[in-house]
Amino acid sequence: MLAKLETILRENSLCVLCTEAAGNPYCSLMTYLSSDDLRVLYLISTRKSRKFKNLLANPRVSVLVDSRQHRGPTATENIVSVTFSGLFQPLADSETERVKTAFTREHPELTEILTHPDSVIFAIKLMSYLLLDGPVDADQGDL
Repeated sequence: MLAKLETILRENSLCVLCTEAAGNPYCSLMTYLSSDDLRVLYLISTRKSRKFKNLLANPRVSVLVDSRQHRGPTATENIVSVTFSGLFQPLADSETERVKTAFTREHPELTEILTHPDSVIFAIKLMSYLLLDGPVDADQGDL
């Protein structure tokens, strides 16, 4: 995997998850955890949310991660962003517990949704990417 792609996934925890159902796109700001091999993102939602209903209707998604999370107000380096195409995948109960424990440890600010009775943790398998380093320098490929 490209070094810039690995860096952006490892150094950030926020993404924009883009779903679609019945021709209507929908975007959500989300906190993620990545798998060790960086080919899967784990996210949490409620079962009644629009995003989760969209995932059930159409498992194809787009996910955007960029370098703005750690930029200072006077930063001069390019914003690096990566847009992934991916597929929604439900998790087995055993994997859900493992990921929930990791979320609890890494993101205590998510306690309310992690303990909500309607919460669901799910995976997005990353399939391909478009990496932009600034407005012009681009690289793309399959994962």
